[in-house]
Amino acid sequence: MLSPKIFSVSDEYWELAEDFDYTINNKFTIHVPKGFRTNLASSPRPLWFAISPFGKHNAAAVIHDYLYSKENNTGINRTLADKIFYKIMLECGVNKIKAKLMYLAVRKFGSVCWQHKLENEGYEDKAIWDRSNEAIEYYGKMRDLLGVV
Repeated sequence: MLSPKIFSVSDEYWELAEDFDYTINNKFTIHVPKGFRTNLASSPRPLWFAISPFGKHNAAAVIHDYLYSKENNTGINRTLADKIFYKIMLECGVNKIKAKLMYLAVRKFGSVCWQHKLENEGYEDKAIWDRSNEAIEYYGKMRDLLGVV
């Protein structure tokens, strides 16, 4: 599986040494530019024995951090960014239980990191159960494009 080329810039941040592209559902490529900084899996240091910031999940973590960043202009909202994170982890061979725990952690605690994204784009994260025409159209398009929802 494709893994991003990264190097450490501090105790908690890594930087892409070259552009990194990941294609979702054989239809949609997410491009993360060289120089993008990531904290990979931002688990607290005391939990590194169980969930290290780096490992098989590196590609998923880089894509997820990019989707949460102000640089993201894909139109992918937080709900889908988290589902993509889970999907990529499984594709990269992360154990299903560990991937699910990491997914649940970003669902529970990721909203704090997404707030700057809301201010940047004004894009609201829609609940999947939102049955407005806008939500139905958005999730229908994204399900076809990304294969998640």
